[in-house]
Amino acid sequence: MSSNSKYTQSQQGVIDRIVHTIPIEIRDTFDKKQLAAIEESIAINSSYDHHCIDFRPVIGIGRWRYYAVFLLGKDRRKAPRRRVSITTVIKALAVVFGLFFLFVSAVLTLYLIKSALGIDIFKHFSFGIWDYFKAHFLN
Repeated sequence: MSSNSKYTQSQQGVIDRIVHTIPIEIRDTFDKKQLAAIEESIAINSSYDHHCIDFRPVIGIGRWRYYAVFLLGKDRRKAPRRRVSITTVIKALAVVFGLFFLFVSAVLTLYLIKSALGIDIFKHFSFGIWDYFKAHFLN
């Protein structure tokens, strides 16, 4: 844990808290270069200085304390987070229903072909689909 002046006071506080959570027997094995890289990574990922609006009220109700955070600013994260939007869900449902429709259409088509060829899988049993198809589409 260095007291580097290149970090803001809040960044240094976060660095100190995180580094102190590392067990001492592991922390003592870090050389200065490794520790500096860890501190730099923590500082980059805990920076709150780049927001146009940074509103963090704390509300005390009885013995409980609640907080809210509202941040507004340019997204400067290096790797964008994966977001599951409502359009992704709608697209997935459309694909599922489309595949279901294709499956039902294929089964119905094969059933009609089977019936047109006079093939009976079960004697004296019919779903009535072939009779309906003949009455409404083949006359």
